[in-house]
Amino acid sequence: MMEAPDKTQLKPYDYKIDGVDNDGSAVRKIYAKASGYVIYRTDSSIRIDMGDDNPKLNEYASNHYKIGVDLARIYSWLPENLSGSEPINKQIARAMATNVAGNFDDAKKMLTHAEERIIKLKTIQGRLQYTSSAFVLVVVIFIISSIIPAGDSEIFTKVMLCGALGGILSIAVGFTNLSIDIDANWQTNSLIGGSRILIAITASLFSYFAIKSDIAFSFVNKIESNYGIYMIAMVAGFAEMLIPNIMNNLAKENERHNNTKT
Repeated sequence: MMEAPDKTQLKPYDYKIDGVDNDGSAVRKIYAKASGYVIYRTDSSIRIDMGDDNPKLNEYASNHYKIGVDLARIYSWLPENLSGSEPINKQIARAMATNVAGNFDDAKKMLTHAEERIIKLKTIQGRLQYTSSAFVLVVVIFIISSIIPAGDSEIFTKVMLCGALGGILSIAVGFTNLSIDIDANWQTNSLIGGSRILIAITASLFSYFAIKSDIAFSFVNKIESNYGIYMIAMVAGFAEMLIPNIMNNLAKENERHNNTKT
């Protein structure tokens, strides 16, 4: 017959790295251990376990509940696997230990600083994901343009490539100002980054058609080579508001023309 599993509750000093806690989760890191409590980390959370027989149990629990809201907010922003955010994990654990000891104000300051660090970390990660996806799309377009044979299709794809290069240049110049939702995952950030290049390509194609139809940038047609077209395509991909402004001006001009006719 199989032996019944041991239901004995672990005491704080019984916790060991690579062991399991009272919930059966693997203990990956121990930050603080005392006779009345232990603060440790599993793969996905930072926890505190208090000894049931400790005379200060109620005091420790009451102190811990004071930062419950702050911890809940911070936990919602931490990655699912905490192994990659260990410096921040240590600060959160230090704040928990400080709070259990009764220093609520100091613990609050530590958690506020930890929250700021999480926001900065997730913002940088989001911007890198955004930029990386945009760069990959530009590389794909470059490969496509390099294998297209000479002719009208070649000009068309090179206009797209120039627009994409303008878009990636715009992203690089404004990297520190990229707006990132810290709740977004890497797929969302990548899709947004890729869409920025698609918008840049669309703008470059519009500029190409505008040149060919003499609606805008007609001076480029006076240049024998296609470099003028490529330059305008890159500028259109770089300057996000260039093409929308041209379209608005065309719409206003058309509206004035219709009003004059009536």
